[in-house]
Amino acid sequence: MVASPFRLSIIDYLNAAPLNHGFKHGLGWEHFHLKFHYPSACADRLRAGEVDAGIVSSIEYLRIPDLRIVPGLCIASPKRVRSVMILSKVPPEQIRSLALDTTSRTSVVLAQLLLRERYGVTPVAVDMGPDLPAMLEANDAALMIGDAAMRAPKQGLFVLDLAEEWHAWTGLPFVFALWLVRKDAPELPLPGGVAPFFHKSLEIGLAQLPAIVEEARRTIGWTKIELHEYLTENISYTLGEAERESLALFFEKAVRHGFAPGLKPLQFL
Repeated sequence: MVASPFRLSIIDYLNAAPLNHGFKHGLGWEHFHLKFHYPSACADRLRAGEVDAGIVSSIEYLRIPDLRIVPGLCIASPKRVRSVMILSKVPPEQIRSLALDTTSRTSVVLAQLLLRERYGVTPVAVDMGPDLPAMLEANDAALMIGDAAMRAPKQGLFVLDLAEEWHAWTGLPFVFALWLVRKDAPELPLPGGVAPFFHKSLEIGLAQLPAIVEEARRTIGWTKIELHEYLTENISYTLGEAERESLALFFEKAVRHGFAPGLKPLQFL
């Protein structure tokens, strides 16, 4: 046992399930203490030092000091994501008010960047819980994220898939989240330290995709084929060269629009 356990913040969204799977099923149980949060709460706990690492909205790397990125891993979308979208009663260039599901902070920034730079509108943004009828009752459009977005009825609405919009604009994948570790996190007295556990957890998750899909089928309602396609084609877990290029571009735009205090180089574990 290490003197103090390594505190991990775990997200229960489907897109993070393969990354979390090993940890949730006992990987490194003697080293890790798991805490379950939605993405924005995960970032707040990381900032406060209440956890040592978490899967965190990528924009938070610029906002929280002294973080390190687990190399090679992320939650990204190569082209179309299907779980992060603006649902609108009017065409995008006519959106004047936007309800924001604030459970994911990267998506909140991306939605506003796309509307400003691609569609030439700066709608009034209102933070709301992920309740689509309530969001659209008071606003032209709503940003929906994660499992709630996957379940949301879309008939009669304009649908902007944010990763698809980003790809059409930049030709790049979009990186929604990163495994981020505090600089003062406990050292694990093992070869390679903590980093190999993150990769092993994903490896276990990918080997158990049928079980993850079966569980999601009961809660989300998509077919097994749709869910398998989502986890293997719409979502990618590799932080490669194109993903790093995309992060740099997103960070530059976010800082220019005042969504983050300033740029800093990517620092890895």
